[in-house]
Amino acid sequence: MWPSDHPSPSFIIIIIIIIIKNEAIAKRFSISGAQLRVYLHYQPSYYHLHVHFTALSYDAPGCSVERAHLLSDIIDNLECDSQYYQKRTLTFALRADEPLLKKFQEAGRV
Repeated sequence: MWPSDHPSPSFIIIIIIIIIKNEAIAKRFSISGAQLRVYLHYQPSYYHLHVHFTALSYDAPGCSVERAHLLSDIIDNLECDSQYYQKRTLTFALRADEPLLKKFQEAGRV
């Protein structure tokens, strides 16, 4: 999932910034941080790393387990094993009309 064998200092800083943003969003909207779903999308299900903050009460498109990685899970996984994402195969779903699926089919990977 991540481009190096160990989370880089810059990646750790990004995680810290996300946690701070989570606190700021919770404060701004007067909700508990526990009421927010914080998750990341990353390749291959999306083409670039990006973060979402959504209320648990909102069933956001793309927040399903096939496409999203909860921030809390990422932190736990990296605390247990800094090379977790180098060792783990991530499963993901693609719609039949997605260009990425076509590329996998052309490469004989599906």
